Amino acid sequence: MTVQRFKNNFISRAAFGAALMTIFVGAFVAVTMPSAPSSGAFAADASIPLAVSSPLLRALEERDPGALRSALGSASSAGSASSIAVSSFDVVPEGYTPGSIALPADFQGGLGRNSFDDSTVFCSVGAFQDNDLALVNLASGTSQIIADGPFGAIGGCVAISPTQIVLVDNSFGGASFPGETILLLDDNNPADGDFDDPGEITELLAPILTNPGSDFSGAQVRLVPAGNPSGIPSGSVMIQTADGGGMAELLVLADPLGVPAFLPAAGPYFTGFDFNGGFDFTAAGEIILGTTEATFFTGEIFGLVNTNSDEDIDGGESNAIRTGEFGIADLAIDAEDDVLVMANDFTFTGVVLTFPTPGDLLADSVTPAVFASVQAGFAGSLIVSSRTRQFEPFGGEGGATLLLGTFGTNNVLTLTPGALSSARAWEEYE
Repeated sequence: MTVQRFKNNFISRAAFGAALMTIFVGAFVAVTMPSAPSSGAFAADASIPLAVSSPLLRALEERDPGALRSALGSASSAGSASSIAVSSFDVVPEGYTPGSIALPADFQGGLGRNSFDDSTVFCSVGAFQDNDLALVNLASGTSQIIADGPFGAIGGCVAISPTQIVLVDNSFGGASFPGETILLLDDNNPADGDFDDPGEITELLAPILTNPGSDFSGAQVRLVPAGNPSGIPSGSVMIQTADGGGMAELLVLADPLGVPAFLPAAGPYFTGFDFNGGFDFTAAGEIILGTTEATFFTGEIFGLVNTNSDEDIDGGESNAIRTGEFGIADLAIDAEDDVLVMANDFTFTGVVLTFPTPGDLLADSVTPAVFASVQAGFAGSLIVSSRTRQFEPFGGEGGATLLLGTFGTNNVLTLTPGALSSARAWEEYE
């Protein structure tokens, strides 16, 4: 018997299922909805400070005026979302050590993996249309701003070299570089460790398949791993969007360090969902994708298998392995091929779900277990710091870190494998 059994059997889903409401009011990294101004009646209302940081929250307020303000008030112990300054864990899985790292400003929804230094993770902080990019140092437990934009709304980012980052900005921050586009951050002066020198932030490539008015809804970003997985050239960047109306897509941006171009040239790698819910690659190079639909904000999780290794996912190459999960916001896969999903329930508690990657993504289904839960406003993002370091319960030192971000709080939460005590070791031996 191994300790793996602890990982996927923490809490019965039935205990949480009864509490889920029909319509989820949550915060996603980026969706395309009618834009709200950076100032105005509810943007300036201190009782709903999260609204300007989330396009979906703004859209919900436009659709049902007052409902968002009421929901945010009930989610806060002091009657206002602004009282939730620091997120914390409600439930911590056995075999893991919880932690918290303070941020230089409020969390704004974007987390990015740094495969070239997995002791660090990128994080968006600040306010809507005034985002900065911060670097979270997992070894020291500190964070600092490394790109002072200002960006409009950082949907996601990923390192493509030790000194270069691809960043998706889905709004306008008023800086000298463009907004609502895909940016390249290139540290021409690595000694200073930031991207604030002239010319270090430029447009990498203008997005395609945007909504009317060139409204770009780019969100999560991943670096395509080695081995040309799923027919995608290694080193490419994959971006998930949130266009709504069944028009959201996965885009492949190939050769970002050479002559960047989309593959296919004018189309998506995969489309047909409403809003972003994160994605990641399995060890076999296949893709697991989280989505959320527009009407009731229930989510689906898809397996994508490019069986003919062409430039996109064709009919018969996708399968909904899970339906009906409320408020899916993000998804990541660890080194053991266990999937971690950030969702939300009606109490405004972020719930991390987990399940092992199924053997046949085009035929199997999954039943997630609750892995952890957090108490804060809106759980928007999670990421595993490393795809090569173990993330096992009682795995001890040297493991990966799971980071969880919740909108409008000034910290990120962490989970790392705990040490195996002598008592636990004896129990496992028996």
